[in-house]
Order: sequence, then structure tokens, then C-alpha cells
Amino acid sequence: MAKTLEKKPVRNFPCPKKGKMRMALKQKLTKKPASKLTQGKAWASTPYVRDGDKAPRVDRLKWKRTFQELAGLTEKEAIELLMRDGLLPSWEGASCPFCTEGIVGPLQDRDSGLPRYRCRRRNCHKFITPQHLHPLFSATRGPEGQTLGLQAGLLLLLLAGVPSSSIHLVTQVNHKVVERLHKSLAFVRKAYVEHVQAGMVFGGRKNAWQDVEVDETSFDKKLVPIDEVEVPERNMKWEQLTKKRSPGPGPIRKDEWRNIADKWLKDKQIILHTDSAKAYKQKVRGVHHGSVVHQKKRVKVGGVWTWQQPTYVKLKKITLPTGRKLTVKVGTQIVDRSWKFIKSRLRLNQHVQTGSAYMQACIRSAQYDYWHRGQDLWTCTGALLTWYMRKILQ
Repeated sequence: MAKTLEKKPVRNFPCPKKGKMRMALKQKLTKKPASKLTQGKAWASTPYVRDGDKAPRVDRLKWKRTFQELAGLTEKEAIELLMRDGLLPSWEGASCPFCTEGIVGPLQDRDSGLPRYRCRRRNCHKFITPQHLHPLFSATRGPEGQTLGLQAGLLLLLLAGVPSSSIHLVTQVNHKVVERLHKSLAFVRKAYVEHVQAGMVFGGRKNAWQDVEVDETSFDKKLVPIDEVEVPERNMKWEQLTKKRSPGPGPIRKDEWRNIADKWLKDKQIILHTDSAKAYKQKVRGVHHGSVVHQKKRVKVGGVWTWQQPTYVKLKKITLPTGRKLTVKVGTQIVDRSWKFIKSRLRLNQHVQTGSAYMQACIRSAQYDYWHRGQDLWTCTGALLTWYMRKILQ
């Protein structure tokens, strides 16, 4: 009796990069969801973000200006370009910042070739630079003095996320110029973010319910030795031989969350998404709460102890007071992504002080970046400086 040999499966080496075989391999190698819940129709038909726009495509973005264009401008060309883009205001027709009584005339060229404004009042006649009282651009002399076009180019590099130390190396500009520009931009953004947040209102209108994610984070941690704590009543010395745990402030407390919830969320028709912190479990009128557990659990399955993976997103069915039923995905993915975005843009070292004004400004500046991610930051900065200088030009 003859034996028949089975054919071995065909294996192409190397793997095909295109064609039908490539499509078949991609289908087989695609990772399937580990949970049966994520394979159901309810999961696929329920969006995570019910309202709002999708994430922007950064790879398709082009900014309005380039560094080569800005750095090669003359003083007059730089003034005209920055005025068109909104980064530099026009002093013509405004009150004189020196005498506060005269009216500033139009921009005119002086014998030195530098454009200047001039007060029309007979007893003043002060010359005013186009960047006078500007939060970012300056007309300084000496090692820190740079042309207006080069200052605009440095600002463009900072907006693109280039580190200050790298800008100093590739442009050979004094590092103090770059540091001052970075600090001034952070404080201008801080003022704008706080102005916008003061007018924010959470919650839906009429029968509309909004999703709100809540979370807390620590941007810097510091352990204060017990010997340095100023407590006059202390009459003993603490000695700890075990490992120090959780040097941060810990989760939010119930009294802190109660004040925040009553101010921003009470009676606002909100579907609240949080983690498993106990403070968030307090009942607030007009708020439906849903939470996920960001912690691994050790459970017993079939007599064997195994680790259960944390839950980051889950489905939740909600019945509104009107009787309407909603199925939403509960999670804190968006706010966690924003924390990661902000922390990646903070430069922390041993000289950074917790709670300092500069650190708060850097956090607000990163928050401004997050609001305008995927947009032309040069154009956004023009609108920002127009808003800031409107308060000065009266």
C-alpha cells in the first residue's frame, strides 16, 4: 500500500509587501479584541465622544509662515507682515502712551530708516516704536537686541515645539532672548486661558445632556523632611526605615470635590465620567455618574489566582428623568490624554518650585496648546496677541 505525502503549507519568504497575499496576511495578523463585549453590536454602534469634532490630522497641516521667510525680512517688511497676521498692533489713532493726551500719528520712516510712530501733541512729539508695550517683541540694544524679523522667526520655532536650548544652538542667538520670549508667551497664554475658563459653562440645555470627564493630576512632587517642617508643638522626632510611598497629594478629598461639584455641575444635566476615587461617588443633583476602575485586581478563576486587567472603557445604560434611555461609553480617555499632552510640554528640573507663578503659566500655556492642537499656531497666536493688545490700545 503506497503512502501519500501531505504537502507542506506554502510560506513565502520574505513576506509580500503588496497584493492579495499581503491583504490576507494583514487580516490574519490583526489583533482581535480580548473581550467578547468589544465584539458586540452595542459596543460598535456606541461612540465614545457623542458630541464634538474628531481629532485633527496633524500630518496634513501647513502653517502660514516659515522660518526662512521671517528671518530674511527687513524691519519695514517685518512690521507690515506682522500687522497683517495680527501679531503686531497699529498705534495710529490711539492715545499716546507717554502723555496720555495726544493722538498717535501714522507710521513714518525716520532718517535712520526705521519706521516710527509720533505723538501729534505739541508739548509731547514723542517717537513710538511699533513694538512698544508688546508682550513678546522688543526693541532692545546690545547682545539681546535682535531684528523684528528674527524675533518673529524665534517665536515660530517656539510655537513649533523646538526646545529653547536647541534654538540657541542653531541660530546663535543669545539664550536670554529665547528664554524671555518663552516666558512672556507663557504668561500671555495664561491670561487668555483664565479669561476663557471664567466664562465656561458645563452642562446641556433643556433635554440635552452633556458628557463631562473629571480627573486630578500632580505636575510636580516634593517630599519635605520632617526636620524642616515648622511645627512649634512637635516634641518628638520621626524615624522611618521602610520605603516612602505616594509622595504626591493623593486623590481628591470629599470636601474639595463637593465645592467643585456644587459650583460647576449642580443642576446642569451632566453625565459624569470619572475614575474610582471615592470622592466622586457623592450624589449631586442633576448629575448621572459613571466610573471605571484603573487598577488591576487579583481574582480567583477555577481555583487559580489570576490578575484581572483594569477597565478603561465600559458600556453603561442610563435612564434620564424624562424617561429617555441612553447607552454611553464611560471612561476618562480624553482627560488622561490631555494630562499626558500637558506633562510632555513641561520642563521640570531641580530649580522648579511647586506652585510657582512660572510653573502655573507653563501649565496654562500647554493647555492653550492642547486647545489648538492640529491648528496653525502662528494664526492662533495672531488672534491671541490681538486680544491681549486690545486692552492696552485705548
